[in-house]
Amino acid sequence: MNTQKFFDLEYLRLEAYRLLADGYHRPEQSLLEGLAKLETCIEQVCSEAGKYINHMQADMAGKVGPEDLEVDYARLFVGPFNLLAPPYGSVYLEGERQLMGVSTADVQKRYQAAGLDVATGFKDAPDHIAAELEFMHFLIFKAMDAANQGDVDGIVACLLNQKSFLEEHLGAWVHDFAGNVINNAQTSFYRNLARGTEALIKDDYHIISSVLTSWSSNPEKSAEIESFSGQC
Repeated sequence: MNTQKFFDLEYLRLEAYRLLADGYHRPEQSLLEGLAKLETCIEQVCSEAGKYINHMQADMAGKVGPEDLEVDYARLFVGPFNLLAPPYGSVYLEGERQLMGVSTADVQKRYQAAGLDVATGFKDAPDHIAAELEFMHFLIFKAMDAANQGDVDGIVACLLNQKSFLEEHLGAWVHDFAGNVINNAQTSFYRNLARGTEALIKDDYHIISSVLTSWSSNPEKSAEIESFSGQC
């Protein structure tokens, strides 16, 4: 993969994760406005995920109203009683529907090691699906920043961090989470959001692994990155 393609791919990944995260916040008008951009970004990273986002847009063309989304969102992710699709990693990684467990503490440590903390306005657990998607967005941003500085070691560190996070957290529980959404959602909007999220994460893990393998076997990549960064 040449350097320009790397930057182009990272931008698409950056936006895809950010816009997917928006889908797991309480539905607002901005969510609906971002669907077209999400489809454009995500289909170039993972065509299967793009297909599901396209279906989400079709749902919003008169089939599903804001009130339907609000009700379904609350049933799936909020409660107040039994959550049909708990959006927390610890529930799936530690069993017995446990919240704020050891895995949650590890997520918090990873955020802090990256120089982040959960935003003051975010009132949910650190391992909420939206927070973990946004963390991937941040790690991709850091990789792009390192590339702009010509810092190949920094890029590799960010990619390894992304790979590890998907292996041990987001990618480890997204399948079970998506299954709960698909089986319990009343709107196809959320079913397709879950399918698109799972498809992207699965493909993205392979993308990261492929880039790391390609760079480890190409000793000229460092010079290429450094040369490109001087043009930015």
